[in-house]
Amino acid sequence: MADLGRARCTLVAAAMVFSLSQLPVPAPAYAAATQAGGVALDSGGGLHPFGGLTLNTAGSPFWGNWDIARALVVRSDGSGGWTLDGFGGIHAFGTAPTAITPAYWSNWDIARAMVVTSKGPDGQPDGRQGYLLDGYGGLHQWGGAPALSGWPYTGTDIWRGVAIHSDANGVPDGGWEMDRRGRVVAFGAAPALATGLPSAPIQQKLHVVGAGGYAVAKWGIVQTFGSGIAPYWNGYTDWGGADVVRDIVLVNPTNPVAQAQPASQAAAAAYDAAVNAGGGVVLDGWGGVHVFGGAQVDIRGYAFWPYWDIARAVAVRPDGSGGWTLDGFGGIHAFGAAPAARTPAYWPNWDIARAMVFTSKGQDGQPDGRQGYLLDGYGGLHQWGGAPALTGWPYTGTDVWRGIEIHYDGNGVPDGGWEMDRWGHITAFGAAPPLTIAGVPNAPILQQLHAVGSGGFALAKWGQVTTYGSGIAPYWAGYSDWGAWDILRDLALINPTNRQPRAQPMSAAAADRVTGATTLNVTNGVPLIAQTHNLDCESAALRMALLAKGVDRSENWILAQMGADLRKAVVDQYGDVLQWGDPYQTFVGNVNGLDYNATGYGVYYPPIAMAAGRAVRGTLAQEGWTPHDLYVEVAAGNTAVVWVPVFGYWSTTMRWWTAWDGRQIRYTLVEHAMTLIGVNAAAGTVTLNDPNRGFVRTVSMADFEAAFAKFNNMAVVVY
Repeated sequence: MADLGRARCTLVAAAMVFSLSQLPVPAPAYAAATQAGGVALDSGGGLHPFGGLTLNTAGSPFWGNWDIARALVVRSDGSGGWTLDGFGGIHAFGTAPTAITPAYWSNWDIARAMVVTSKGPDGQPDGRQGYLLDGYGGLHQWGGAPALSGWPYTGTDIWRGVAIHSDANGVPDGGWEMDRRGRVVAFGAAPALATGLPSAPIQQKLHVVGAGGYAVAKWGIVQTFGSGIAPYWNGYTDWGGADVVRDIVLVNPTNPVAQAQPASQAAAAAYDAAVNAGGGVVLDGWGGVHVFGGAQVDIRGYAFWPYWDIARAVAVRPDGSGGWTLDGFGGIHAFGAAPAARTPAYWPNWDIARAMVFTSKGQDGQPDGRQGYLLDGYGGLHQWGGAPALTGWPYTGTDVWRGIEIHYDGNGVPDGGWEMDRWGHITAFGAAPPLTIAGVPNAPILQQLHAVGSGGFALAKWGQVTTYGSGIAPYWAGYSDWGAWDILRDLALINPTNRQPRAQPMSAAAADRVTGATTLNVTNGVPLIAQTHNLDCESAALRMALLAKGVDRSENWILAQMGADLRKAVVDQYGDVLQWGDPYQTFVGNVNGLDYNATGYGVYYPPIAMAAGRAVRGTLAQEGWTPHDLYVEVAAGNTAVVWVPVFGYWSTTMRWWTAWDGRQIRYTLVEHAMTLIGVNAAAGTVTLNDPNRGFVRTVSMADFEAAFAKFNNMAVVVY
């Protein structure tokens, strides 16, 4: 990090009472002998000795309610010390000599820790030399202290503590940096340091003392490591659940009588909740990111598309510092402090991207977006950033694949994985072993597949989570769904290790939709409209199916996408059509004509599917549907444009004409299309929106299936 200034800090101490303090500040004093105890530094600069330490605090800076104090160094004889502010200013107090800061960032709170390495004739730190740590990991020496190398550096503000290692002659030759999650990185000649700190974003300072040391977490909780650390805690108190403590310096921690650190119930509870914090985020179809449980996630700047269901997947960095969302076209969007990621494939105006996995990590151990894989709906797997090309993954010509996870070899290199289709069937490829998830709904409503530790989960529509493997116990506090609204697109869990597991909370409406999808008993909420032209029933039926997905396109817009073949039909003396246009290619005839005299007809499934795609909705379009498969799609929350004769003429005889291009066209001059919106397997009925004058019709499955067969079971499912 480039130094943005080297002027001494000139922050003015506010002359006010520190309202957060519960501790009396003793009168400044001076003692020449080495002492024992410690000092707590609060966020406003207040110094609070304990354990019998007498400290000369004269001239110490105090900023009151401004949270700007960051670190503390104390001379062991109690004669004074130095405090560090967030801009990099170093402030001497007591009789400690002035120390010149090596870096000053005006109005940027980025200075995090300091170490004074030089001593005067009295054996006490004298401030002439030392090191200052910035939040990115940059280490800045001053006063002729040796320049050290190998320290970690990131583009994010995560580093909190630093300690220096010295060679046999007492010359600094390396050290350790600690990030806010307690990960300690050794550099230079410093050996690895085992601290056993919990992985939670609460660690603030690192101190090495002799053969051991300690870390200071939020709420003043101190965790020791190594040997020889036995603090004197008498007289110490904390600020309860208030995040006030910024540093604690232990002086001569060699208490022959072991003392546990006294911690208030509120401070201990806050610490425990942070260490064991879990929860997650939910992604809605518009791109909204919603945090639940005790997870602390930086969601600033997430991509958002109001009223447009285009968000498809979310990935979150385990430390909560940010993440990424995927849109249906393949765009990957970073939020929080997550680095940008470059998509390997982009399909403009085609909603076909389905899932993503990030496989590379930065120096902080967090996913960094450099490498990963993107899944398209056909099963195609697209790697980026140098991630290994994987083979053996399934590929189909239909949009059925929804989830992807990656398997790694013993060296952490991707060597295979799993793809999941919308029915929950999982295909292993490469070196990945088989994976089956018991208990997923038996319906085409699965959306995402995630691995977490030694297990994972599958996500279905309406938010239902089905876990697999071991160790998956989410924190569900604060979680909620959107009821019957099919808008929940992905869910990421953070630290799912709840020691008091509870079932996932689901609203009755959401649970009913999942149940309905598996029992085939659902009626979807679909606006009812009447067609505006004589023969645009297909366009009106598609409009209703699109409205059910939140997309409004007029019948005229749909007709314009398909075009029309206005050439007159060739008919015989009985009025039967011998030759005409191809409804598999375009609308045939005049939409305001009449079918019985062959001045207008209609259109079949390919142009309708094409128009739905231009409205940015996916489809499953074909002839030859089995009625049960179609019912399952409807029960899963989708609607379908179906071809049948006009209601009341379902027993009509079908005939054939030859299209100008030679295709044989199955037809009846009472051709019609409706929107299939509901199914009730127990009652043996289906429900349709009929655009012919706008009726809702509930008919027997047997009657519907006979009429549906007239057009070879032709339907376009819109999802």
